[in-house]
Amino acid sequence: MSKTDPIAPVETFNQDLTSVLKELEEGHYLFIVADTKKAFLFLFSQGKLEATHDIMDPGVMKKIKSNSRELHGRNTKLMNKRGNQLRDHFSKILEEADIFIRGKHINGVFLGGHQPLFKALENEMSSTLRTLMRGTFVTELNIPREELIAHCTKVLEDYSK
Repeated sequence: MSKTDPIAPVETFNQDLTSVLKELEEGHYLFIVADTKKAFLFLFSQGKLEATHDIMDPGVMKKIKSNSRELHGRNTKLMNKRGNQLRDHFSKILEEADIFIRGKHINGVFLGGHQPLFKALENEMSSTLRTLMRGTFVTELNIPREELIAHCTKVLEDYSK
């Protein structure tokens, strides 16, 4: 086939179209739903739940707002300690997510949970996952698992439209 052959661009276009369609068929969407104590990883393929993984980490302490008596002047130290614990918790979640999706083609990543945590979790993401970010959604984690999965499915359907 020569460079002047008019059929060559059509074949290239068909190959590109085939690869895009194959990506849509084989692609997966990862949902990371997290708060300060736990996280759920959901992997969807073709709009259906394929796999789940739960992560529990009770190591993050509660926020302390008191500035009296024995805690006077130590709030910043306690808040920094809590911040470090949150970063460790998010790092653990993202390490588990990397293991969870190893060997699979991921089309997109969605973050769910409480909105104040989205930015911190996104900052801990690898550049690969950060480029695959498709959106965030607010949800409560202390609801039945079926409701949480239904919420994720609705977000995916809204994204697909």
